[in-house]
Amino acid sequence: MLYVSSELADWVTLNTELEWEHGGVKDELNDEGELSGEVTVEQAFLDFRIASPFNVKAGIMLVPLGATNLYHEPTNFNSSERPQLDTYLIPSTWREMGIGIHGALGPKADYQLLVMNGLNGAEFSAKNGLRGGRQNLNEDNNRGKAVTGRLELRPLTNLYTNLSFYTGNSAPQGAPDAYTTILAFDGKYRISDFELAGEYVQVIQDNPGVLAGDIGHRMSGYWVEGAYHLMPAALKKGKLAEADLVAFARWSEFDTQQGGIADPALASGKYDRNYTTFGFSFKPVATVAIKADYQIYGDHRGAGEKPLDNDKFQVTLGFVF
Repeated sequence: MLYVSSELADWVTLNTELEWEHGGVKDELNDEGELSGEVTVEQAFLDFRIASPFNVKAGIMLVPLGATNLYHEPTNFNSSERPQLDTYLIPSTWREMGIGIHGALGPKADYQLLVMNGLNGAEFSAKNGLRGGRQNLNEDNNRGKAVTGRLELRPLTNLYTNLSFYTGNSAPQGAPDAYTTILAFDGKYRISDFELAGEYVQVIQDNPGVLAGDIGHRMSGYWVEGAYHLMPAALKKGKLAEADLVAFARWSEFDTQQGGIADPALASGKYDRNYTTFGFSFKPVATVAIKADYQIYGDHRGAGEKPLDNDKFQVTLGFVF
């Protein structure tokens, strides 16, 4: 990831973020039989700083929803992959064109309220949740716009909580309305070397039959994670002065077929999934993370059904610059 920020005036800032997705290489081959690289513009927006409680920003922005989307960089979460909840119910990394306001409501609260292009519900599925519904920046499947917002609260020292929402019509142009509403709550609390974090997400589809036959009126899930900072203070000197070693364990589960589906024949317990992930994350400096973890997958599929995922051991290197 490459961040570039430029002050166009003392009250106007251009913020940009470029990301090399998966090392800048797609999984599939192109017509010449070669792996094709991809660079994504994650953010490119102007921020007009008017006053502490009221500022305006416009352009390509991250949807301010959930625990991970605003902080999707690999150095911000302990596991090799983002929590599955923040892949399927909140399709991180999720960015769109939009405009909105933001600011501080005193020393312990911040807010954002944005109007943005919405999701394409024709691409929703029980397997991938809302992930396929993200649209390219030059597309909008209908003339409606989505509204999204976030309230960040810091009521106590080392306690961070967020309430966020999204609502918008996901139906294609000319079809009956089918609103998608997402409600999320997340928080993190640190006591000495121990951290506890979690997130809950509820997705409400008022007319899922217009979108996809196998998704539920509701999708919901949560994750809870405990982490312990193991790096002894005696070793944090010299080149390792900023180093950190974290052991963590996380339980996550979500279901994309709650509340009934349009085609009952497509119902399956394999879409009610859970993940147990545990491992270590070592940061020699704040901008580099070396991770190793093991993931145990489970679901409620019937006999003979193929699972959607599997157990895996992962070692990854993440960095930002």
